[in-house]
Amino acid sequence: MKKEYSMYIAETPYEATHPKALAIYCSDGRFTTAVEELLRHLGHERLDTLTMPGGPALLNFWTASILDADQVGRASQFLIRGHGIEQVVLLAHAGCGYYRQRFPGRASAEVKQTQLDDLRVAARALASARRDLDITLYYASPVDGKVRFDPVDLAISRVSENKILRELSVPSAAPEAPATP
Repeated sequence: MKKEYSMYIAETPYEATHPKALAIYCSDGRFTTAVEELLRHLGHERLDTLTMPGGPALLNFWTASILDADQVGRASQFLIRGHGIEQVVLLAHAGCGYYRQRFPGRASAEVKQTQLDDLRVAARALASARRDLDITLYYASPVDGKVRFDPVDLAISRVSENKILRELSVPSAAPEAPATP
């Protein structure tokens, strides 16, 4: 039997102005309320959100796909420019199903490093939207029944940078000329 739904009016007052913060994170509902709490802690009572499986990973076309990265990038740019966003908070989380599906068999430490690298790539992808844009990165983990948010440095480690550069290298399409004797 289909459930009947009736009209509902929210108690929260409508505000015509757009929020100044944008949170981009995974759609995993186990973290939603904690992310909203973090944004309030950062001084944002209201926020725009882009939530989808993998969150900021979808801004990296090496982790996601070119199509996904393009679509999420354009949506992010629209919100940043069109809504006057001043702060973007990018979040990844432990135990993300998107990464488990995308990288089956990878050790959890390697998956976490990929997530951290993806946060940094996403930050770089969004930095061009506004010159004065404040971009903050966090990695969320469940700890003792709560969610802990660890800040992530924007700087990419030399090991990670070399790994990314190796992944980016594409063999030449033209065959090498044979060596002359």
